[in-house]
Amino acid sequence: MQTKTIFITATNTDVGKTYATCKLIQEFAKRGFRVGVFKPIETGVIDKPLDGTLLLEYAQRVNPALKMLTCKDIVPFQFSLAAAPFVAKAQDSIDKKLLKTSFEKIAKHCDIVLIEGAGGLMVPIDEDFYMYHLIKEFDAKTLLVTHANLGCIHDTLLNLQFLQSLHVAHEWCVNFKDNEEKFMSETMPFYASHFDTVFTLQYDLEKIVNKLLI
Repeated sequence: MQTKTIFITATNTDVGKTYATCKLIQEFAKRGFRVGVFKPIETGVIDKPLDGTLLLEYAQRVNPALKMLTCKDIVPFQFSLAAAPFVAKAQDSIDKKLLKTSFEKIAKHCDIVLIEGAGGLMVPIDEDFYMYHLIKEFDAKTLLVTHANLGCIHDTLLNLQFLQSLHVAHEWCVNFKDNEEKFMSETMPFYASHFDTVFTLQYDLEKIVNKLLI
């Protein structure tokens, strides 16, 4: 079986990519898949990559073959400045070959590898190399996580339109956080009229995974 790759992105930073990825790890593992995780780049790293550490812990709980891996394997590029990778890396370079070899080290132990991006799709990594380029670099299906605050309609439609322009397979879902009541009154009326289905991480995880497996 060829390893399936799923890229998790969001409408912006702090929307819930890591939360979503952890939930997906648990759901895929519950279905019997050997699941792994990869976060190519993390910025704002002081002592250790916080997101990468959490992701590795979740993955190691359900896939013992990953016990031999470290955070450096999961997050090959770590930068201290909390900024877009293009800025955070300063004079360093992002070696695409290292990204591929790091991914392959994980993939050989997995049926599915979840790849978590940094920030949103248009976050710059290098000259003419943006976060969305990783989708095709790893031949991944994409899950877009959207927020539930005022303004989410604009952010969601813009990101979905961009994904459609890339001609990549994608699904999307809402992460309520603590804003479910306002979302249902302020946003859901439009979503219900515009989309056949609206998935949320809180209530539709199984359906989201079903879609990602197609």
